[in-house]
Amino acid sequence: MNLLNIGETDSEGRQKRIEHHGKYLRASRTGGVSLRAQTRVAGVNATANTSQGVRISTKLAKNTQVALQNGRFVLRGRYGPDAAKINLSKSGVSVSTKTPVGAINWLKPGRSSFKMAGIQLRGKKAAVLQGIYGLVVAAVALLRFALWAVTAVVAFAITGVQWLVARRQLAAAKEDRPGFALAEVAAEGEARLEDHGIDPVSEPARDLLAALTHAVVVLGRGETQFDPAAAGVAEPEHAAAHALATDVRVTGEQLAALLPAPSDEAYPKALVGVAHALAAAYADKVEDAFLGETLLALDDACLAGGPRTVLQEEMIDMLAAAFGVDLVMGEGS
Repeated sequence: MNLLNIGETDSEGRQKRIEHHGKYLRASRTGGVSLRAQTRVAGVNATANTSQGVRISTKLAKNTQVALQNGRFVLRGRYGPDAAKINLSKSGVSVSTKTPVGAINWLKPGRSSFKMAGIQLRGKKAAVLQGIYGLVVAAVALLRFALWAVTAVVAFAITGVQWLVARRQLAAAKEDRPGFALAEVAAEGEARLEDHGIDPVSEPARDLLAALTHAVVVLGRGETQFDPAAAGVAEPEHAAAHALATDVRVTGEQLAALLPAPSDEAYPKALVGVAHALAAAYADKVEDAFLGETLLALDDACLAGGPRTVLQEEMIDMLAAAFGVDLVMGEGS
């Protein structure tokens, strides 16, 4: 099979030109069969070919060759990169570009070449095929660009719609927020605790934290029972987790006696007010370093059950004010 270069590839992975090119015999589709002999003496190459005659050649400079072909003077030179190679001959200068299927000569198209599947063409036919190949490549590139552009536009549109939806949701959430004034809820919470004879300052920090957990995590979501697993507390059977669940349940029963029914219009303000009063008392009992951690823990417990409710967001903001903690929340929080 190697007799005609079938299966052999060039440096670019293409099938070599189908021909036999031996030491003395050459056979090709266009050149026929010829005998050839070559020798080199003192830097001069001498070649005898039964179909092309005798040629004497030498290298005049780098990439430049001069020769005598049956007494006819020949000058060849090729310079520069494949993208714009300058070709020199005694008839003038031309510029060619190498392509995956040959080369196209821009100034002298008749000197173009085209090779595919080992079959090589030269001349005008090669120039026409190179033009067709260029049109196909351009069409494919244009199609790819169009697909990329459509994809980019769709992605941009989706991103824009998502941004608008997020902005609308954020604006709607802000409009739904009750927007209680800090002074009003503080007074409301103190009044309700005083009416029931409860002084949060006298309560231990553990009970205050349990009450805050029930108020923010449970009541803020409109539920009545504390579920450790839903609040992100690992291993509910653990002693510490069990104790926390017990404390939250007990303090939750006490909070129920302080607040109006959930259906009452005064319920949200009363809940936020009581939570604020508990938070203020808790802040006086623990070190400042623990306040930020407490707020983040409560916020994480809220998010473990899903997105914060409007009431939970209101209480988190009020607790941050009571703790003296600067809380920055992203739109996706």
